[in-house]
Amino acid sequence: MIVTVTLNPAIDKTIEVNRLTIATLNKVENWIQDPGGKGINVSKVIESLGGNSIATGFLGGSAGRYIMHSLDALDIKHDFVMIDGETRTNLKIFDRVTKETTEINERGPSVSEAATSELLLKVKSLIKPPCIVVISGSTPEGLSADFFSTLVLACKEMGAKVFLDTYGCAFESGIKAMPDYIMLRHRSIEKILDCEVRTDEALVKAGQTFMKMGAAHVLFSLGPEGNYYCDAENSLRLRPIKIDVHSTVGAGDALVGGFVYALDQEYDIEESLRLAMAASAGAVMTVGTKPMNVEWITSQIDRVVVEKI
Repeated sequence: MIVTVTLNPAIDKTIEVNRLTIATLNKVENWIQDPGGKGINVSKVIESLGGNSIATGFLGGSAGRYIMHSLDALDIKHDFVMIDGETRTNLKIFDRVTKETTEINERGPSVSEAATSELLLKVKSLIKPPCIVVISGSTPEGLSADFFSTLVLACKEMGAKVFLDTYGCAFESGIKAMPDYIMLRHRSIEKILDCEVRTDEALVKAGQTFMKMGAAHVLFSLGPEGNYYCDAENSLRLRPIKIDVHSTVGAGDALVGGFVYALDQEYDIEESLRLAMAASAGAVMTVGTKPMNVEWITSQIDRVVVEKI
């Protein structure tokens, strides 16, 4: 069983323009909207691969109801805490000419202390070991960053493995509780360590630093440069599959989704990373935050280059 926790979900609305021009009229050529938020995106990837998960977190208002109905349509189980206020809508503007995406994200509603306590109890009730809990995304208004540490610790006490994918104060809090797996984007790595991380040597050193901070497994998302993974026995550079990129939105979530699905299926580490890389590659070829189909993903696994450092 995989439980995904999205504390600040969103409707992801993606619009396409031929060329984005600031301070003038832009004509929308195509648009699509999906239920979103990092944990929800992870659940979508798991479902596309044939796995099972249950999505939880906070939802509110008509946007929250839309997300629940959309997850029902995708046959994704969910059990959210309903709150006052309106779940946010995040706008992604894809420029067909430059292939660049501009993101405009709302803050989202504020979360009360009572709702926070309710969610903690709900997550604990959903854990049925062996279980992986994915805690990902941004922190909503009203929620203390310290909650991430509390949540990680509670999941571990219930016998779950924890995958933490967040940033800033939330990450600094969460890693204190020693999650089993962490995921960090390149910008976050360099901000936390206050240094450039560009070479293989720097990646290895950075990975070791985060393991000393408490994570047993470290995964770095390096954008077009691929990814890096390390644990006590492995130090691996993962080269990206060469494909035609449509949009990179959701690529990191697809990486996490593929990885935890494979772990849940008891793949070994290298097999899990290959599947994760293929799922991530597929995500950048789709419109919006939809995952690629399983047939395409599995056909690309052998194209993933894994190098030992």
